[in-house]
Amino acid sequence: MKHTLLFFFYSFLILLLPATPVMGAANPWDVKLPFKQATIKYAISGSENGSETLYIRKYGKETARHRQSTSKIMFMTTNTDTMEITTPDWIYQIDLQQKSGTKSVNPVKYMIEEYNGLSRSEKKKLRKNAEKSGRSAMKGIQGEFEKNAAEILGYSCDKVTAMGSTTYMIHDTAIILKSETNMGGMNFKTVATDINKGSISDKVFAIPPGVTIEHDPQADQAARSMAGQTIAWLLDPESGRPGMNAGNVPAGEYDRQAPPSTTNGNNQDMDNAMKQGMDALRGLFGK
Repeated sequence: MKHTLLFFFYSFLILLLPATPVMGAANPWDVKLPFKQATIKYAISGSENGSETLYIRKYGKETARHRQSTSKIMFMTTNTDTMEITTPDWIYQIDLQQKSGTKSVNPVKYMIEEYNGLSRSEKKKLRKNAEKSGRSAMKGIQGEFEKNAAEILGYSCDKVTAMGSTTYMIHDTAIILKSETNMGGMNFKTVATDINKGSISDKVFAIPPGVTIEHDPQADQAARSMAGQTIAWLLDPESGRPGMNAGNVPAGEYDRQAPPSTTNGNNQDMDNAMKQGMDALRGLFGK
């Protein structure tokens, strides 16, 4: 289940980035990108080869990602032709070869709702705990975070290094311009080759004709549960790990059902998880 993977990674990112939170009233999961629209083209190389195009509009509220690639692991070759469309409410995962896809609630929606339900003092406590936990976790996994570490396509980028992955994002945003992962003898590399901030056709944000979309209620349930657990954990980091039965939360206050474990995935899943996690956290971390 891709969204379960996304939410596990998304929650763990809360531990990764050293935070200097903005202590204002704005919701850290509901922020704007520095540009209204953009089309970013990527080259994919390594154990997976191909291309990807990311379309952004409404300051990042809506995105569409089209990926075409070929992976060769051992003696097995896999061709990928996929789309991912994200709105404030939904995420659509589409396999263009199979003409099928799924939709589930955008987990960021639940994070926004959970955060908005906190009192002012709880919001302040959450941000303070996030900063402390983020710095501690980075040290624990020997991770590094460096602001304005490199310039890519004319944009200053922040650098995050952790767990065999190095990622460069446009400064103070979630927009990844370069990522490289070395894991289990495999290497995955994605590099932005062009950024165009011109107009974008509505067609790239529409579900292609002939594609059958099924709703994934299990992913919705997992995302809602994870959001509640993550917020609960950030309010009380001593209670346990984020998203894993987060501590001594009173029964009924949060849905404590843990989502199914997900251990398998490919580079696209991880890239998408990284992007979504960073997207949700950019207002809380790196400012």
